[in-house]
Amino acid sequence: MANAFIKPLEKAAQAGRLPHLLIFHGGSGVERTKTALRLAQVLNCTAGAGDRPCQECVACRKVLSGNHPDVSVLKSAKASIGIEAILHWQEKIYRKHYEGMYKVFSLEEAERLTLPAANALLKVAEEPPERTVIILSAQNIEGILPTLRSRSQAIYFPPPSYEVWLTHLETLSSNALPEEAFRLSGGSAELAEKILGLGVSPVQTWVENYWAALEQRDFSQLFPLFPVEKVEALVFLEVLAVKLRNEDPKTHAVALLKIGKAIENIEHNATPRLALEVLAVQLFR
Repeated sequence: MANAFIKPLEKAAQAGRLPHLLIFHGGSGVERTKTALRLAQVLNCTAGAGDRPCQECVACRKVLSGNHPDVSVLKSAKASIGIEAILHWQEKIYRKHYEGMYKVFSLEEAERLTLPAANALLKVAEEPPERTVIILSAQNIEGILPTLRSRSQAIYFPPPSYEVWLTHLETLSSNALPEEAFRLSGGSAELAEKILGLGVSPVQTWVENYWAALEQRDFSQLFPLFPVEKVEALVFLEVLAVKLRNEDPKTHAVALLKIGKAIENIEHNATPRLALEVLAVQLFR
């Protein structure tokens, strides 16, 4: 792990002084996850203090393969992370250590926690089990409950260059367009990965058609764009916001505020179609 800002974390882990609750935010989701697993290796490696992680011992290999019983990465397939998932996770957190020196739990896309789920997780943050480290990973730290943020140490990951981001990606399909996805995302590695997941062409076409309907004040052009799922709507709106910021953030200041509100409403389980139609009414010129 070459990044200079990670070195202090590794030193703290080797000395047994790592905070029990960390928030990794910014950068790339892949990079944040790799860093969490790297710390899990440092904490559980059986090599000498100066050689951790050795990458060769049983503990190091188990962490990397995802088979270490005391290391868990939670990534919800749903658009939000509900209390049921967190309560199930808590059961694992409070169990005794199986074979490692530390238990490490990493929650990806923590900004998608529902309020009940975040409050449930708050109990663990206030009464952490012994030798347990919890890592919340998020692109936007503002989406995490303030009471959770106040009990954690936040680590900011700077945005990667396109070249660095590309090296973090898993194998790409033959029709993937990573450079175009990165451009549409405005340099946000997290958003670029979501765009690739949905497909560059569908995202680009949807955003262009939605904005064209607004500029032409033609509400009927919106109907062919539906239905859309929650995850799709959030990606579309984030890309639309990037488009307007690139054009002129001052000219589109009001529109950007309205888009931000629409994103917030959808994240809080408003119907995507309704939120997008309301936004269109607000933005018709």
